[in-house]
Amino acid sequence: MNNIYGEEYKSDSKFVAECRKLQSIYRYEIGEEICPYTDRYGNLHYYGNYISNGENTKNGCWKNFLTEYAFKYAKDRVKYKKKYETIESDRLFNNLLSSQPMAFNLFCPLRQMLEESPQVVTKVVNMALPGYPIRKVTEVDLEFIPENYKELTGDKSAMDAIIRFKDEKGNDGFIAIETKYSENLGTNVAYDRDVNGKKIPRAKSIEAVMELQCFKPDVEELMIIGKKGLTQIYRNFLLSETYGFKEGLQSYSIILAPQKHPSTGKELKSLHNELRNEYKNKIKQVYLDDFVNAIILSCPDKYRIIFERFYDRYLNFGKLEKY
Repeated sequence: MNNIYGEEYKSDSKFVAECRKLQSIYRYEIGEEICPYTDRYGNLHYYGNYISNGENTKNGCWKNFLTEYAFKYAKDRVKYKKKYETIESDRLFNNLLSSQPMAFNLFCPLRQMLEESPQVVTKVVNMALPGYPIRKVTEVDLEFIPENYKELTGDKSAMDAIIRFKDEKGNDGFIAIETKYSENLGTNVAYDRDVNGKKIPRAKSIEAVMELQCFKPDVEELMIIGKKGLTQIYRNFLLSETYGFKEGLQSYSIILAPQKHPSTGKELKSLHNELRNEYKNKIKQVYLDDFVNAIILSCPDKYRIIFERFYDRYLNFGKLEKY
């Protein structure tokens, strides 16, 4: 395998290929070898975004992570993983292209910043996410699934990140964040099975749909009778809103993806068209590029370096012209 950046994945779109190449360059820059992959036909492939032994450090490098804090936090989350959590060790430590470690690289510095100064991180978050009623950030966490998810929607789709806050009146709220890098939002549908094994709408999810009444009546009816399935974007929004409703919290949802991402805007528009008007402002798309740049402009110098490295690794598509 002569290409130091790895071979092309034939099914990649132009955008995904660019993301994969950026991560292949990052792998080469940190001095990591490609971990070969054997497909189901026994063919060996060398995709440049895969490494091995990412759970171990090497010469002061945390491999898939940009900071020691993020690396140690990821190790702890795997070590103390709860039964219902969906964190995947190999994806987290060895897949450079995955949005899961990307979320750790993005939000762990904010988590660390919060430990040092709630005032500073509140200022930074308000700059990066204007328009939300955030007076004080109280928590930044990753891969959050409510412990009572079975009682909410029956769906254990994790919030990739969650920012909890207090508003000017002291009321509690949160922003549930879905991060996407190269991948699209999932099309898998939530369902149960009847006594004959036939797929039917997930009962708890339908209960939540009926209780919240966040969808237009005709859309709600299609969901109830199983003519419209709850794909990832619907399931994530429904879980966030149900969790907020049950806990008495202000709830908002964000899809955070690169500006070049080809499908996020379309998927969100589809959801918006089916929500009642009072719910349309509860979920929106934020460009990852804008989010990171706002943090770079507003955070302390020692964190600015981290976020500049984040931008270069994940979003500096211009550097591809050199390779």
